[in-house]
Amino acid sequence: MRNATTKQRLRYWFDNLMSKGTTSLLLLLGVITATVAVVGGLAAVALGGPEGTGADSVGGSIWFTLMHALNTGVLAKEEGTVPYLIVMTLVTLVGIFITSFLIGTISNAIKEKIANLQEGRSTVIEEGHVVIIGFDENIINILEELALANENQRDAVVVVMAEHDKTDMEDVIRDRVSDLRGMRVICRSGRPDSPKSLDKCSLDTCKSIIVNLEDDFMTVKTILACRSLLEEQGNRDAYMTAVIRDRDVVHPAFIAGGEVAEVLNFQKTIARLMVQSASHPGMSDILSELLSFKGNEIYVQSVQGSAGLSLGEVNLHLPSSTVIGMVRDGEPLLNPDASEVIQAGDELILIAHDDDRATLQAVAAIPDEGRFQLKPDVRDVPQRLLVLGYSDMLKQILLEVAAHGAPGSQVTIAVEPGRAEDVSLPDEGELGSIVVDVRECKIQKRRVLEGLVAEEPTAILLLADPELSDEEADSRTLMLQLQLNDIADAIGSDVPLIVEMNSTRNQQLAQMMRATDFVVSGRITAKMMVQVAEERHKKAILNDLLSDGGSSIFMKPITRYVQVDHDVDFYTLGASAARYGEIAIGYKRFDKDGAFQVCVNPRSKAAISFGPYDDLIVVAPE
Repeated sequence: MRNATTKQRLRYWFDNLMSKGTTSLLLLLGVITATVAVVGGLAAVALGGPEGTGADSVGGSIWFTLMHALNTGVLAKEEGTVPYLIVMTLVTLVGIFITSFLIGTISNAIKEKIANLQEGRSTVIEEGHVVIIGFDENIINILEELALANENQRDAVVVVMAEHDKTDMEDVIRDRVSDLRGMRVICRSGRPDSPKSLDKCSLDTCKSIIVNLEDDFMTVKTILACRSLLEEQGNRDAYMTAVIRDRDVVHPAFIAGGEVAEVLNFQKTIARLMVQSASHPGMSDILSELLSFKGNEIYVQSVQGSAGLSLGEVNLHLPSSTVIGMVRDGEPLLNPDASEVIQAGDELILIAHDDDRATLQAVAAIPDEGRFQLKPDVRDVPQRLLVLGYSDMLKQILLEVAAHGAPGSQVTIAVEPGRAEDVSLPDEGELGSIVVDVRECKIQKRRVLEGLVAEEPTAILLLADPELSDEEADSRTLMLQLQLNDIADAIGSDVPLIVEMNSTRNQQLAQMMRATDFVVSGRITAKMMVQVAEERHKKAILNDLLSDGGSSIFMKPITRYVQVDHDVDFYTLGASAARYGEIAIGYKRFDKDGAFQVCVNPRSKAAISFGPYDDLIVVAPE
C-alpha cells in the first residue's frame, strides 16, 4: 500500500474521532473553544487590550475572550484599536460556529437518546418479573391470562421482547388488551437468540421466561441463549416455558433447555380436542375453563382432615370442589381408584372456583344407587368426518380418530388442487380400520361444498391454513363457514361444524354464524403456557391429563351412568362414574331449542333433570 499523505492521515483521524459519537464531538468542541480563548486572549494582551476594561492580565484577557466566543452580543459594545477589534471579531465568528455546532450536537444527541428509548434499547431494572420472548397474535391471549393470574399481586411486571418496534408493540397491546388489571407491560426490541438483546430484559432477576415464537428452530436457539444467561448470571430459580409445534423438534428442545425449561407440544392436544369436539361439541369450552385463571381451574393444595379418607369419601365432603387426584412424594397421581386412601403429606389435585377454598364439611348427600344405570345401552357409532383444508395437525387428527373412534369410521379430506401431496398420512397399521379418502377439489366453490355435504358427514372439521398468515387464514375460514351455513340452512342440515380459528377477535365474528364449536389453538396454547409459567408443577399434571397413557377428559352419554326418568344429584353421578374407574367433573345439558350448556364443577350439586342426549364430563383412563 502506498504511503498516506498528511492530509489523508488528518482526515482519517478526524473520521475516526467523529465515529465515536457525541462524547468525542463535545470533547473536540471543548478543545477548539479553549484554544480560541487562549490564543485570542494572548493576542489581545499583545495588542494592548480593550480600552477602559482593565483587562491587562493574561487570565483576565483569556476570560474576556471566552465571553466573546460564547456571547456574540459582547462584540457590539467593544472598543479598542483596529487590530484588537479584528481579533475579537474573528473570535466571535469562530464562537458562532462553535455555538451552532454545539447546539446541533446536543440536539442530535437528545434525538438519538429519545429514539433509543422509543426503540426499547435500555436495560430493564425489575425483579420477579415475567419475560415473554416473541410478539405475535398469541401475545394478547398470554397477557390476558397473566393479568388474571397476577391480579392479586402488587406491581406485577411483564417484559415483552421481540424483533418489532417498541412503540408498535405498545400500541397493539394498548388497543387489544382490554384490562391489564394493574399489571405493567414493558416492551423491548431485540433478537430473541441474541444474549446482548436478552440481557436488556434482566434475566438475572426474572421469575420465569415464556418463549413465544412461531419458528421452532428459533425457539431452540432462544432456549439455548436464555439457559446460558441464566447459568452465567446465577439465577437458579427462573425457568423457561416454550411451545414446539413440530413433534420432531421437541426432543432437541428438551436437550437445549435441560433442567431449566418446560417444553410443550400443543399439536396433539389441539388435534384431540378437534376430534372429541366432532362427536361431543363443547370440549373446547371445558379445556379453556380448566386452563384459565378465571372461573374453575386446577389447584394443588393440602386439605386439612383429608388424611385417612378415601378419594371417593373426600368428594362427598367437598360441596364446591372436585378432587381428581393427588400429589404423593412430588409425583402427581391422576384419577386413582376411588378407594385410594389419602396419606399424611399428600396434596390433593382438585378443580375449584377461583374464590373458593377447599374445606371438608359434613357429608352433603348419600349417592342414590337406585338411580344407577345397571344395563347401559351405549354403543360407539362409526364417524364420517369431513375435513376441509390441510394443516400439519392433520396426521395427528387421523391418529386420534383411529385411537378413539369406533371401528369403521371414515375420514374424507378435501384439499385444494396440488395440495394432496402435502398430506402426510399415518401408516396403515396405525390407522387400524379407519378409512381415509383424500380428494383434491376447489373447496371454496359452493357446488363442491354442496357435493361434500350431500354425503352426510357426521361432523365437519374446518382447518386453518398454516401457509397463510393468521389473518388471511381466518378470513378464508370465515368465507367457508358462511358457505357451509347457507348450505346447511338450505337443506335443513344440523351437522356439527368444528371451526379452527387463530384469533379470538375473528372468533367473535365467526360466532355470529352457526358453528357447533370453536377451537382457537392460540388461546389454548397461551393458557397452557401461562399455567406452567406461573406454577411449574402443573406441567406434570397437564401432561398426564392431555397426553396418551394416562387419564384424560371425556364426554360420555349420561345414559351410561344413570336413569334419566328422575332427577339425580351430582353425588350420585360421581358415585356411578366411580364404578368405571372415572371421576365426574361436570355435565353438558341440552335445552328445548337444541342449544347446550357446559357446566364444570357445578357449585350446586342438587338434583336436576337430564335428557337422553346429555353428557357427563369425566376424567377417565385412555
